[in-house]
Amino acid sequence: MKAVWSCIGSGFLFLPAMIRGVGSFRGHCAALARPLQENTRVISILVRASSTYSNDDEDELLTIQRRIAQLNGGNKVNLKSPKQVSHAIFGDKRSTEKKVLELAAKGMIAGLDTSRQELARLVLRYRELISTTSLVARVDNFQRRSMSTAVYNSVSGSDAFESGSDTIAENSPLIPNEHYSTDPLDQRSPFELAVHNLFLNKKSKVSHQWREPLLQLRRPSSKALVLQLDSGQCPMGFDPLAQPFDSLRGSMDTLEEEATRTTTAGKKGSFLGFCREQKEKYPDCVLLTRCGDFYEAFGIDAIMLVEHCGLNSMAGKARAGCPIRNVQGTIDGLTNQGFRVAVYEEGTDTDASSGAGASAGAKSRIKHRFLSQIVSPASPTYLYDLVLSGTADTLAMAAPSRPYVGVLSLASGYTLVEVSTEERSVRVSERLTAEAVACRIAAYPPTDPLMYMPTLTEYAAKRSGYSLPFLPTRRHGEFDSGLRLRMQIIPPMLYPEARPGVTDVERAKDIVLTTLLRATGSRDDTDNQQGNVAIADYTLFESSDTLGMEKVTYTNPLYVETATQLGLMNDPTIPSLIASVLPHSAPASTRRFLRRLLLNPPPPTVSDSLRNLVRFLKKDFHNSLPPLTVPPLGKMLSLLRAGQASAQVFGELLNVLHGTITALDFFEREPQVLDSFLTLIQYESGLAADAPSLRKRCADAIESIQNVLSPLHHRRSSPSVMLGKADMFSDSWKVIPQSFFERNEASWRGRVHEEAVAEAYHAVSECSKKLAEVVAEDFWGSSIQSLSKLENIRNPVVQDIFNNLIALKEIPKFCSGSDKSRYFHPRDRNGKLLKTRYTTEAVQLALADYIAACDAACSEVSSVLVQLSRTLHDGGHLPAIVQASHANLVLSCAYFHACQANRLGWNVAETFEPTPKKEFALSLKGMWPYWIDKSNAVANSFDLSGIYILTAPNMSGKSTLMRSAAAGALLTACGLCAPVECGSEIRRFDNIFVRGASSDIPTEQKSAFGAEMGDIAAMLRCCGPKSLVFVDELGRGTSPREGTRLAGAIVESMANAGISGIFATHLHDILQLPLNCWNTVALKRMAVDERQSSSARWTFKLEDGVCTNSMALETAAHFGLPSSIIQRAQELSYFDIPSDNAGSTKNYDIEQGSVSTLQDVVPVAESITQQSSIIIPPAYHPPASLDGRSTVYILELDSTPRKYYVGETDDVRSRLLQHRRKGGMWSNMTAIVLPAPGGKSQARVWESRLTQSLASKGFFLVSVSDGRSIRSSNINGSYLEAN
Repeated sequence: MKAVWSCIGSGFLFLPAMIRGVGSFRGHCAALARPLQENTRVISILVRASSTYSNDDEDELLTIQRRIAQLNGGNKVNLKSPKQVSHAIFGDKRSTEKKVLELAAKGMIAGLDTSRQELARLVLRYRELISTTSLVARVDNFQRRSMSTAVYNSVSGSDAFESGSDTIAENSPLIPNEHYSTDPLDQRSPFELAVHNLFLNKKSKVSHQWREPLLQLRRPSSKALVLQLDSGQCPMGFDPLAQPFDSLRGSMDTLEEEATRTTTAGKKGSFLGFCREQKEKYPDCVLLTRCGDFYEAFGIDAIMLVEHCGLNSMAGKARAGCPIRNVQGTIDGLTNQGFRVAVYEEGTDTDASSGAGASAGAKSRIKHRFLSQIVSPASPTYLYDLVLSGTADTLAMAAPSRPYVGVLSLASGYTLVEVSTEERSVRVSERLTAEAVACRIAAYPPTDPLMYMPTLTEYAAKRSGYSLPFLPTRRHGEFDSGLRLRMQIIPPMLYPEARPGVTDVERAKDIVLTTLLRATGSRDDTDNQQGNVAIADYTLFESSDTLGMEKVTYTNPLYVETATQLGLMNDPTIPSLIASVLPHSAPASTRRFLRRLLLNPPPPTVSDSLRNLVRFLKKDFHNSLPPLTVPPLGKMLSLLRAGQASAQVFGELLNVLHGTITALDFFEREPQVLDSFLTLIQYESGLAADAPSLRKRCADAIESIQNVLSPLHHRRSSPSVMLGKADMFSDSWKVIPQSFFERNEASWRGRVHEEAVAEAYHAVSECSKKLAEVVAEDFWGSSIQSLSKLENIRNPVVQDIFNNLIALKEIPKFCSGSDKSRYFHPRDRNGKLLKTRYTTEAVQLALADYIAACDAACSEVSSVLVQLSRTLHDGGHLPAIVQASHANLVLSCAYFHACQANRLGWNVAETFEPTPKKEFALSLKGMWPYWIDKSNAVANSFDLSGIYILTAPNMSGKSTLMRSAAAGALLTACGLCAPVECGSEIRRFDNIFVRGASSDIPTEQKSAFGAEMGDIAAMLRCCGPKSLVFVDELGRGTSPREGTRLAGAIVESMANAGISGIFATHLHDILQLPLNCWNTVALKRMAVDERQSSSARWTFKLEDGVCTNSMALETAAHFGLPSSIIQRAQELSYFDIPSDNAGSTKNYDIEQGSVSTLQDVVPVAESITQQSSIIIPPAYHPPASLDGRSTVYILELDSTPRKYYVGETDDVRSRLLQHRRKGGMWSNMTAIVLPAPGGKSQARVWESRLTQSLASKGFFLVSVSDGRSIRSSNINGSYLEAN
């Protein structure tokens, strides 16, 4: 029997369906042995176990219970309670393990008479019988569940979870589950059986929503916990009696332990009982419940924590938790996977203060717990107890939120409505194709549920399901495994009727917001603070302008395939476009901004504005940029609305507002650039942007914050000002350890102006002085004045950080006689005496007063910060904050892109609308691949008009050419720089389509050729005379004959539709087809240098002509295919086959010179270099035009006397950042930068000359090592003569 329970624990999950009945159990086990040969041992053990049990065993159990009662003096014994068994046999509490009872039964334990020995024997026999009974009961239960599985799989697949991918029922999962199969039972994995059996029990209390997340588990530790779940126990599936399935499971000791266990877990009033009650209210949420210093979860919720948050289970059971300091990180792990999290906090204890409960001790206390917040992917920040948060990364580490999405199926196409509950904004995109909607949902997975309004016809036939062609089936976005969607149907009858003055965009906003607010309100979604929110509180964004729409071409959102081929969908096989557009040092928010911009190109007016801004930053030589702060706007607004913004958050907000005002002043001298900047702010914020008004509103918000916030959080304050206004901790002149005051005051000091909480500060000051005086008298036996004069004296006062008290280790020696009676042992926080510590009544009272004053000050500071949040919210400052945040984001994005463009040599291409003089699609000058450095790339220049049929050998650059041209067109359409030379022109296109090589898609039951044809069909539906299309090697997945004919027909259709683009192919027979479009199609090829007889060389250059040699054998040999294979292929080629078949770094340590000023340095530098100097103030960025250029720079360090540093670099922005990170006098330095037109060599000469000149004139230099000699090697002599 020792092996039985172990096999049961694992074997239950591996056996197919069984027919109920112990008598026939043996036959069914034998019948199922063939598909489960690896479990023959389990089957045989189960057969033996089931055959050993009979009805006589039940009679014997009753007899044993009666006899035990007789031997125990007529008192019944609960044989499942080890405590009662121990008292009955031994008379006290002892172990009742099997080995102990066997010794007792044999009379080998002293003090036991014959009746007690008989009791031990009876208990052993009882446990043996009860183990067999429990085993058979479990076998019978498994038979019932397995039979349900067989019946379930015989039913037609009409259930929502079993429906095909073409139609989907309401409230069913929308993303196909690649782990679930409708194959016969014997083809499912044991783990799938375990999961499905949880939901087949008629008494199952677990929501069916958890089936998919459980099937998608990957970690072995998570899968092991599933074996412990019991869906009949509670909505969490947590069984308190379940034990880990380990190597010891199945032993008789384990069986006896389970047979004798009792538990009160889960009863009403217990912690587990509370969690079960709340899970019934929120079955679709993961519950985190506060328990002391931890948040705990049970059952399925605990499994999700182990799987997605990297936590460990408790003692191997389906129970897990996280410490309170890591709750946001744990929540982020869950919301990133698409889950909603219900967080419960502890309130004050409710304890009976009188009667029996008052003397019952701590166990009589009932914790009051309440729902604090439901955190969702739409608002992933946990807004609780953050006002006095001291973490510096409150905003920097915020997880990006996801929008709610509604899709409306209208006659004009799909309308996509995206709702941000954090920013309270709505973005509406009209007239979209299914492919465009699919790309948007795949790139940025929305929050569950997905709202869908079908057409009236589709709604009338809803019993057959809804056709959703826009659903993503492949994971491409930022949240690869976090797409968990269910569909919520919006009846089309609720769509608002057309009314004068109400646009279609406003109607779409109203219907989706009405549905969303009703749904979230019914679920008490406190994470979105929807209680008093109305539709009018949401700002509406339109994805495109309607003015002049008939005259201007708008670029439509990208399709999934196009976005994938251009490196926007996180495909590791394709170079990332975002990584090339922005430097690695760019903030993550700028990457998300540009990715959204490229996936959904802006209107022409917006792209032109961004182009003007980038062009200005790229070429401006004389203006440094202020430091820009790009916080997550949604989280900032959520904190302000909830009153949970901390001093650190307000400090970040000050930087945002200051940066916006400085930027407006920065562009004031360039009216056209300022207009472009304001256009971008208005487009991103949805609010009218006017420079004077925005500047004033930002200044008003700054004033409101600075009136309250401590100067310590004003980053623009100088160090001297900050030091003068520093909020100092209380001081006792070394009478009390300083760390004691720091620990009690660190949570609230330095947050607000002292004047704002003057009374609280004064109370703390007085109480700290009183405490110091009492401690000096009772613990030191002297006065503070006397002690302050002493030095190097041992402090007898010790602090207890756990109980927050100060005391002595022993009674002072200066006490004698009756004075010693004043000293007593203090009590800890639980009321127990600390027998190694001593204190006095006076110290205790003074300590209590001080702690109470600190608590009052903490509460007062918190109230002031909460009131500041309300002032900004109720005072109408939020619009200015929204616009300022978007201004910082837009400017930061444009700046970093300009820096990257200068470094890579990218340029701004011009856009145009087609005219009789400009009928070409694009004219590219010196284009090269965006992922290759310009110095290593081969540039191509060509004009594209109509269709190019491109033929070329393998590895000659066909795909690279097309991907580069498409990326250049997309970047230009969005107002960004592209890897082209100046003078390039690109027409505005309504669609940019790229179709590259593909693979099969098993989740959609599509072969590679089927997926290819689906994309081509979408292209032919949506592309026309204003479209740019690139098709690479169409027809590779089918026979050459049929592929050639199909390719010819597609080229013909593209040409007749007026599409411009490139069609690359190896199907050379297409050139022989009688197409009716040869007059509009041009033939191009990738040139190959074959002048060398030994081998050909790829040039990667585009030229006119046709290439019918694919050079497949040369390519195969180049990549290491065995020579024997190459030789055999050459032999077979003679047989005809029937046609139906960053800069340098230097360290200095010399100091010399004298006092001087920055104004004295500028004339010296300009006289030597003959260049105008550019001054970079502390913390400012250098102009973007300097990125990638050789420069020489002089640093004025923040020291007394002033010190200077001379250097040269090719990356001045990164170099200044490196110097500032040194800290100290380097952090607040001012820089003078001078461009070196002659490159790095000239910059080095200037560096040496400046070092010599400044040192000779008495400037205090931190180094003169590079001034000892002028290095003139590798430099044109004209530079030396001219300078």
